[in-house]
Amino acid sequence: MPYLQYEDPEGDKQNLIDFLFNVEIQSTFKCIENEKEEPTVKIETSRKVPCIIDNQANPINNLSEGIEAGLSEIVEKTSDTLGRISQYQKIMKFSKLPPILVVQKIRFLWKKAVANTGSKATKAKILRNVAFPKILDMYNFATDELKKKYDVGKERQKKLAIEASKISEDKFEAYKKKLEEEGKMVNEDNKVLFKQWKAQQKDDEDKAHDDNLYRTIGTGLETGEYELIAVLTHQGRTSDSGHYVGWVHKAGDEWLKYDDDKVSLVKTEDIMALRGGGDWHMAYYCIYRRVEVD
Repeated sequence: MPYLQYEDPEGDKQNLIDFLFNVEIQSTFKCIENEKEEPTVKIETSRKVPCIIDNQANPINNLSEGIEAGLSEIVEKTSDTLGRISQYQKIMKFSKLPPILVVQKIRFLWKKAVANTGSKATKAKILRNVAFPKILDMYNFATDELKKKYDVGKERQKKLAIEASKISEDKFEAYKKKLEEEGKMVNEDNKVLFKQWKAQQKDDEDKAHDDNLYRTIGTGLETGEYELIAVLTHQGRTSDSGHYVGWVHKAGDEWLKYDDDKVSLVKTEDIMALRGGGDWHMAYYCIYRRVEVD
């Protein structure tokens, strides 16, 4: 489909959906029943990252814990050394992450029938409160090769933070000097003055932040960090009923809530409260955009 073709900064043409969402996973299979068998490696792709919520005896409290839980599992496949079906530990690392990262909280599951209790197989929803961050760092889930790439971006990010801090200090000193010259230096408490100054700088800082977040994809260094830009929630206690709502970042601290044909303005604090645990809207999909630095 021509309208789905995208040309990246290097001039390579590819499917737009694959470019924006494809996650590349390096899966290593180790035979549990024969430690002498050489591990095998396979590259797999997906368009979303699962966040496990029902982790048996190990409760999941936040998104990172759920992602980590989903990167290791026991599978069965044919063992060439044993000549039969054998159990393998499958360990996954991300070898490539996309500009837009979709994380799915696995809230819906299929409960098997239990013969001795007479319960039937049924679909269920997990209501557990699982917090998600505004900034999600995927560094620890990456392959060593991808980490090397992120290390360059993180080092640059640290330098930029130091530079920004110095610029901020200079601007604050200029602000105090201006107040003194105008005879308006009423409060000499630096913390109070700094808070007043930061409030005045907020609009400019929000704009600079958003300009960098929504920059042209691929024009900066990757750090492994992703920032939340949208959430899809489900409200309701069962998997067969309820209501879906979309929440999308607008600018600064403002978000748009899309509830069917009703659109309303909400704040970041409202978004972070969508973690679940009750009858309120709870995050099902968390959508993040890659953070890049100059």
